Amino acid sequence: MIRSIILVASAALLAACAGDPPAEQPVITPQIFGVTVIPPATPTPTPQPTPTPAPLAARVNGQPITLAEYEAELARYSAALPNASDSNGDQGGLLTAQLRAIALEALIEQVLIEQEAARYDIAVSDAQIAEALAIAKERAGGEEPFRAWLAATRQTEDSVRALLRRELLAGAVRDRVLAALPRSAEYVRAYHIVVASEREARQVLARLQNGAKFTALAQSLSLDESTRADGGDLGWFARNTGAVLWPEVEDAAFSLQPGETSDVVRSPIGYHIIRVTEREVRGLTEADILHLQSAALAEWMAGLKARAQIERFI
Repeated sequence: MIRSIILVASAALLAACAGDPPAEQPVITPQIFGVTVIPPATPTPTPQPTPTPAPLAARVNGQPITLAEYEAELARYSAALPNASDSNGDQGGLLTAQLRAIALEALIEQVLIEQEAARYDIAVSDAQIAEALAIAKERAGGEEPFRAWLAATRQTEDSVRALLRRELLAGAVRDRVLAALPRSAEYVRAYHIVVASEREARQVLARLQNGAKFTALAQSLSLDESTRADGGDLGWFARNTGAVLWPEVEDAAFSLQPGETSDVVRSPIGYHIIRVTEREVRGLTEADILHLQSAALAEWMAGLKARAQIERFI
């Protein structure tokens, strides 16, 4: 039997080598000592179920924000505003829509901050989170009031730990972004007169050139009620601090030296004539620091969003 199997195999091999297709051969079931051996069947693998992906609220640079995460964030915002769940009427519906948008943007910004933190190798330790949690409990009045607050706001201690981690991480990234901001700036002290038309402004300018007193004309003619009583005094201000509402006026003031008067300057509220009386470099005020920091952070986040790939699904 074994010899016949070898002869059949040799014939097939010779035919293949000669270039002719091998003739169909009968299926030979091997036998051992006259007993037919049935080869075992190849097991068919059991297909594994593919996990259903969690529904997403957004994706930021490929990093998912799940719908569950979004709903938890929205619930936290809603709990902080007792009337937010009342969606009756136009005002309630508008508030609900605003909260939804705010909650989603907060999560998107959180992911962007975490990605920046990873880029800068910034991390928050468990010890820092434990310390922040202890402070939160102390401010709540102790463990029991803290637990009551958790229940009222539909949160858990774990969710608060996660929130504290986010805040600490955001604070660390924020400090890095703001580290380059200056602590001093050039300030000017300026006065202005604002009138309704360019013609009237030209008349005021001519009177000033003929020796009229600036503060007296401001008190009698200026439309700016907030400065009119003080002779048009805008006070001391630095650039980009929000102290002066009209960038045209700010730009004109910083183009002048002490004692100089501007030409007519147009703004959305009218036509200005500006005079600078003093100019010096000084330390930024606390209010100006906060304004510059807020503007810098807003610009930084806007830049992150502009460069990021953000997909919103809700």
